[in-house]
Amino acid sequence: MTKRTLYIIIGLLLLLDIAAILIYLAGNTNRDGKSAIDFTRDESTPVVVADTIPDRLSEDRFDTIARNGNFVSEQMVLDDDKEKRMTCTVQFKVVWPQSINGKNKLKDLEESIIKTMLGKNYNSINEAITSTIENPEFTKPSRKFISVDKSMFGDTGAHHSMQLYRAFPYFRTNFLLEYVILVEKYYGHNMHRSMSVVHYDRLHHQVIDMNDIFNLTHKDEILALVNQSIEKLKADKKNDLIHETTFIPSEFLLGTKSVIFYLPDGRIAPAGTGLYEVHVKNERLMPYFTGFYSELLNNDSHFNSYGFLEW
Repeated sequence: MTKRTLYIIIGLLLLLDIAAILIYLAGNTNRDGKSAIDFTRDESTPVVVADTIPDRLSEDRFDTIARNGNFVSEQMVLDDDKEKRMTCTVQFKVVWPQSINGKNKLKDLEESIIKTMLGKNYNSINEAITSTIENPEFTKPSRKFISVDKSMFGDTGAHHSMQLYRAFPYFRTNFLLEYVILVEKYYGHNMHRSMSVVHYDRLHHQVIDMNDIFNLTHKDEILALVNQSIEKLKADKKNDLIHETTFIPSEFLLGTKSVIFYLPDGRIAPAGTGLYEVHVKNERLMPYFTGFYSELLNNDSHFNSYGFLEW
């Protein structure tokens, strides 16, 4: 082999290496040239772009929706009080899915988020938000009200109510998206807070639930593990008012190392003490996961945390 032939072969190999690198970068870079989570505040572009997963899966895209309304009732707080009226604020801050793993028709996911957040079905998120804002909930029923600027509220105190709705992606894996919904309602000095999670199978484009994740023929064993974690929580907080639960919490967040179960206010402690969370390690729950979720967990190490969004 001559030197000239050798140089030609080396040159061709270098060109092949460069081409391979360019192909890899193209598959691992977003349209905007980044390969990490991008939280942008520009209303004309998606608020979140997840990094692209080569070969099998595509990026997820979300848009931000933020709307609110402030209202004053025509009805007085008391019949003989001509000064004080009831006030109400309704606020939505939603990071709404536009495309999940390359699919932009997400009826199953959208319906599940709306139903979980508002307790009823709507044709779209815009219809759901508009309908909710146009029907504010005052501290006592009032059919007539007017929309005002919040600065007109003044000192309303016990006669003010608020309904706050938050919904956003919390984290995803190659095959799973965990979407969190927070609802807070204040009526005067009384407060109710709830947290829910919608679990979405990104690979098969379907919402999954407890039956897809846990083998509920072993519900007694799963409940025992949850109550063991509650006992630990009770000891850590040194709170003797915390007690066991009689059924597996329906709201939970799936994680890399644990399942986080959420217990609403009043479930394992007196009402007014707030929402509690208990962690049960995956290794303890592994015998009671379904084959579907066990396979997902064992073969899916690509976890990408969005975290709670700052507003």
